[in-house]
Amino acid sequence: MSGNNNMDKAGTVDPLVSVIMNCRNGERYLREALDSVYAQSYTNWEIIFWDNASTDGSADIAKSCGPKLRYFKSEQSFPLGKARNLAIAEAGGQYLAFLDCDDKWLPKTLERQVSALERRRDVDFIYGNYFRLIMPRTDNLILALSGRQPEGNVFGNFLRNYPVCQQTVMLRTDAIKRLDAKFDECLDMSEEFDLFMRILLRSQALYIDEPLAIYRIHRNTGSQRLYDKHPVEMKYVLDKLKKIDDSIERSYASQIRYYEAKLAYWQAKVYMEKNDPRSARSELAAYRFVTPIFFILYILTYLPCAAWKWLHGRKMKGSLKWIK
Repeated sequence: MSGNNNMDKAGTVDPLVSVIMNCRNGERYLREALDSVYAQSYTNWEIIFWDNASTDGSADIAKSCGPKLRYFKSEQSFPLGKARNLAIAEAGGQYLAFLDCDDKWLPKTLERQVSALERRRDVDFIYGNYFRLIMPRTDNLILALSGRQPEGNVFGNFLRNYPVCQQTVMLRTDAIKRLDAKFDECLDMSEEFDLFMRILLRSQALYIDEPLAIYRIHRNTGSQRLYDKHPVEMKYVLDKLKKIDDSIERSYASQIRYYEAKLAYWQAKVYMEKNDPRSARSELAAYRFVTPIFFILYILTYLPCAAWKWLHGRKMKGSLKWIK
């Protein structure tokens, strides 16, 4: 399927992949990210590079890449959801892939994704395993997912445990076009979860059981800076999904109950970080019997906040890995 002439052995043209890259002052790792696209074994791709009013050297790096990178720049900084929508509007590919400017792909990522979508015409959504790279170390790659992950109708599974890294996702462009809205421009950190769950409410998913990307985790990662917003936005997404299809409250009742328990836990974490155990306990009270771990978390709110923080950082880290 790969090759410089973008044709396979049967003489048909390989489908074009539009790689969506949004950048806001991302020069530090941008060259690595772009190089990982140019190193792909699958060659029929374009980069839609949306410069979200960067003031660093990102523009110079992007513009040095040649005609396969289509460069766009907004004069003002937009929320990430809107910036992603602006980039998607410029995409001409049959498939969409996503790469953030501080992450990178493995060399066969696009080849694996395109092959899967070409083989399974009933599937709109591809995701795969990935490595976590916890900064500032640069030599400690941690495989993120263990064992096979859900496939097919994954909506209920993903309400309970969401294993997706956006850098491993490829979508059929038509799957987004079928939606009334693309990325929700009201969201700061849950915009991709919202979009993907709306797609997966109606579409099938396929999992690629090999690492496709390297995902950096560092202090500048949005999910760390905006942690307080996380439970608020995730509740907004759930309410939105219920409005789109009110039958999910019956069809996925147990998964929604677990999701709501996670919301309570996330909000409780915010309160405990602010040394407010009473509010944290109030959040968890209604969900303390969902699973034993939620009961333990509820009991922990009676301990000093320092004990909660210490246990989260050390003793309970493994037990809590799925509450995300």
